[in-house]
Amino acid sequence: MAMTDAQKRAMEKQQQKRVGRPRLPSSCISDAENKLLTEMGKKYGSKKTAIFKGLMLLKKTNI
Repeated sequence: MAMTDAQKRAMEKQQQKRVGRPRLPSSCISDAENKLLTEMGKKYGSKKTAIFKGLMLLKKTNI
């Protein structure tokens, strides 16, 4: 199915907003890792928030 012109414009607009912003590359994770991440994501509101909460705790313990 081909994208409409409106969809193409919307995608281009979103892409322009993201130019220059840092991104993490996608990666494959195991089922166990996904289960843990999903569980922590529910606890902290999102998977991204859970990851960064964990990173902050790790940083604090490695001072």
